[in-house]
Amino acid sequence: MKRKIFIVEDDLALLETLQELFKLHGYICNGSTDPKEAVHHIERNRPDLVILDYMLPDWNGGELCNAIRAIDGFEYIPIIITSAYTKILLSLSDYGCDAILEKPFSIQQIMQLVENLLAEKRSDNGLLPKVKTVIKNVFQLPYD
Repeated sequence: MKRKIFIVEDDLALLETLQELFKLHGYICNGSTDPKEAVHHIERNRPDLVILDYMLPDWNGGELCNAIRAIDGFEYIPIIITSAYTKILLSLSDYGCDAILEKPFSIQQIMQLVENLLAEKRSDNGLLPKVKTVIKNVFQLPYD
């Protein structure tokens, strides 16, 4: 079964280049230049890995990473944030991404990173979904 990758990148030429690269390496790859559209697409199509540019219109990649992490079942999906702004890179891990890749990057760098993240066994031992369920249940309780 082919693994699915979704890319959010506002540079259309780079987006299309990355999509072709991943398709040539056997992945199903879709993308968007619009962060809001991307969240809906990601939720519907459930990719195995997401790549986000940091500098996006309306939202930054960190905010988009948080929005993706808030989708049920996406707490542990691998997310890579790319950025040409090295000063920003140090704070990007605060958004909960799994990796940060500085632009410009080589084909080998991005392919190796994607392969490594997809090969990792990701598990929360069921704790986070249980916590989310408890939180949801607490807020749904009627108050006396």
